Amino acid sequence: MIKFNYDKLIIIKYLSGGGGRFLCACLGLSDDAVFKQKDLAQMQLDGKLPIEKKLKYLLLSTKQQSERQIWNDFGLMDFFWGVQPVEYLLNSKERIIKNIEKIVYECIDNNKFMTMTVHEDAFVSSMLDYWKNSKVILFKNEEKFRSTRNKFPFVQYKSIDYNWKSNSDSMLRSYYSHQERRDEVLTITAYTDDPVLFDPTKYNNQLYEWDSDWYYSRDRTVSEIEKLYDSFGLSGFNSEVISEFYDAWIGVILK
Repeated sequence: MIKFNYDKLIIIKYLSGGGGRFLCACLGLSDDAVFKQKDLAQMQLDGKLPIEKKLKYLLLSTKQQSERQIWNDFGLMDFFWGVQPVEYLLNSKERIIKNIEKIVYECIDNNKFMTMTVHEDAFVSSMLDYWKNSKVILFKNEEKFRSTRNKFPFVQYKSIDYNWKSNSDSMLRSYYSHQERRDEVLTITAYTDDPVLFDPTKYNNQLYEWDSDWYYSRDRTVSEIEKLYDSFGLSGFNSEVISEFYDAWIGVILK
């Protein structure tokens, strides 16, 4: 049975284009957290993905996205979970439990932080009905940030191949693949006639604020990420690692 009382899920609610997945990736640069990619998460659980290799993955992914002029959020998707945020609103508990990926159970057993990105208030409320002990990061000022960033077309690749050299100079390879489920077509229209409202006052001790305006300053971004590490109890914060990733990312997003 899945441990829905788990307290190391971080839900990040933001408007699309507001920089939420960058923040997910930065939190994933802790040894205490996994990237939202099954093979990479498994490598970490097997002791084969230290922070240095996580950074190399993100830098290479950012470079490839820039060269291709196609954005795919570093290949770190919510498909990792096996359950999309909308399913917490529309599906039965039994169906949700059935669809949750095995890697999620393994991350819980290994006490790892995981992230989920959400764009709608209704999905936050529905997820918190299950994952009651989650942390929730609420974005603000996303409209300004996303209006100034590059408008890359967005593609969810079915297969992405990333390579990097390890310290021993051997090549590591990680494959990201997603098989579309064809047995169902999910729709969010079911809740529009009876909207589920998110009441932040019910979760004051679980809420954290992120201002997209901070992204215009590397020092402020790094400083605020460090505060999140401290608040969540994430180990291994490295300002140089976060700064290097930020420089690569912002150079593509706002160039």
